[in-house]
Order: sequence, then C-alpha cells, then structure tokens
Amino acid sequence: MPTIIDIKEHIKSITALSELINAYEEIASIRMKKIRDLVLRNRQYQEDVNSIFERVRKSYSREVNALAKNRGKAEQITFIPHNGKNVAVLISANTGLYGNIIPDTYRMFLKEARESQSEVTIIGKYGFQLYLTENIGKPYTYFEYPDYGEDKDKLYEIIKHIVQYEQIHVFYGKFRNIISQEPTMLSVSAKLELTSDEGKLEKKEMYIFEPTLEKILEYFETQIFSSLFQQSLKESQLSKYASRFVAMDKASSNTENEMKKLEFEKNKVIHNNLNKKQLNTISGLVGAKINTSYI
Repeated sequence: MPTIIDIKEHIKSITALSELINAYEEIASIRMKKIRDLVLRNRQYQEDVNSIFERVRKSYSREVNALAKNRGKAEQITFIPHNGKNVAVLISANTGLYGNIIPDTYRMFLKEARESQSEVTIIGKYGFQLYLTENIGKPYTYFEYPDYGEDKDKLYEIIKHIVQYEQIHVFYGKFRNIISQEPTMLSVSAKLELTSDEGKLEKKEMYIFEPTLEKILEYFETQIFSSLFQQSLKESQLSKYASRFVAMDKASSNTENEMKKLEFEKNKVIHNNLNKKQLNTISGLVGAKINTSYI
C-alpha cells in the first residue's frame, strides 16, 4: 500500500500536469477561434474564384481550345513548366499533442506514398520523423512551416517546389466542427482540362481581357493553385488546434478523475493509520489493565 508521502507526491505531479493541460487547452481555444473565421471566409472565397474561372473558361471555350492547339495540346493547356511527375504532400506539425488528426492524416498519406509512384514532400518535423521510421526509400523533400501563423518566405519555397509537378495530392486535416476533424486529400492537376462547352450556357457572357486571354488564364492557373494550397495550410492549422482542444479537454477530465482516486486513496490511508493508532492505544490500555490485575 502506498504511503501518505507517495500519494502527496503523486497529487503534486497530477496538479502540475493539470495546470499544463489547462494552459494548452486555453491557448488552443484562442488560436482555434482566431483561425476559424478566416478559414471559413476563405472557403467561400475559393469557391467564388473557381466559379468565376469556370465561367470565363466556358464562355471562351473556342478561344481557349485554340490556345491549346497552338501549344500542341489539343485537350489541355498549362502555362507553367512541369516535370511530368506526381507528388504526395503531407501537411503535418512540428510538435505533438494535437490529438488523432496528425496520425490519421499521416496514415492516409503513407498509403499513397507506398502504393503510388509519387515522390514525397513533407511539411512539419513530426510528420518527417514518422516518415523516416518507415524506410520507404522514395525521394523526399522536407520543409518546416509554423504550426500557427504564416511564413511567407517558406510558403514561397514550398509552392515553388510543388508547382513543378504534374499531379499534386495534398494530405491535411480538415475542420468540420469543434469535435470533428478528418484527414483530407486535395488533388490538383497542373493541367487544365478543356472541353468544348460553347453553346451549353444559357447566356454567353462576354469579358474584356487586359492584357490578353492567355495572360488571364496564366494568372488563374498560378493563383488558383497558390490559393488552394494556402487554404490547405490554414485548414490544417485549424484542425490541429481544434483536435488539441478536444484532446486537452479529455486529458483534463482524466486528471480530474485521477485526482479523485488519489484523494480517496489518501483518505483511506489516513483512516487506516488512525485505526492502527486507536488499536495500538486500546491494546496498550488493555495490556496495562492486565498487568495491574496481577499486582
């Protein structure tokens, strides 16, 4: 049976752990709230930008197809040099204590890394350490990126590296609600699929392009990819802090339960010690009475 000293030391440790958990939970809550509004607004923005691009592409399908043919691509067009390879990109974290979202996302990414011919790009120390333990033997590129906030220089390096690939699969955690985060894959093709949609619109919309249609399409191709990737990074940050908040809340409940058990154990030991003292006192009195009766 543990002693009072042992139990008190354990209570001190649990109390310190509880304070640390509460601090992590509070920070996660603050950061989650700050990122959440931005991410949700950007989701709508991204959908609107994609919608505008589709309207332009469909309204000018004949001109866009003519540009494709001029470049030797009858069905596709792209304005950025690509290496013809595929890449699987993992957005992870630099530290732990983010609940299940990072391991779950990593498992989805690892399946792609094992089964496909894709090269590998990993963002975040934690995911990189997990990947090194697998010893898959594929070429990989590693980048650091902050778990909170942004680093424009690092972001530029990452996008510059990824955009050279023909097919890009980005694996990240996506925020659903405070208690639900899920691993997600964003698939981005470097080539824009072109079809002849002319005549399918109820009303053909006319635009004035400055400087040219080709420049506008080039802008869309580069900016849409950059926006999609930045949104994935923000989604990942939001899901990580939401997942940490949930994990810390569970840990807080566990520490409370542990404290109750320790308090019960402490009271039990104190009670047993009191019983022993009372028994010793009674035994002493009984012994003294017996001795007196013999005198």
